[in-house]
Amino acid sequence: GKTKFTIENTTRTCIVLADTRIHMLGSFQNIRVACAGVLCSLILGSPASKVYSKLHSTCARLND
Repeated sequence: GKTKFTIENTTRTCIVLADTRIHMLGSFQNIRVACAGVLCSLILGSPASKVYSKLHSTCARLND
């Protein structure tokens, strides 16, 4: 819900959860940021607050 919405808006991607698969739509660079930096951390059990801070710092660096 809230975490998925935040990841989609920050990385400018679309994330679709279908059964046991995760599908992502967006530019290659944005998908790489969302997948490697954020989704893998969440899957491995990092708390959402830690993932949010990492996500915002990474996206701020990309936008500059």
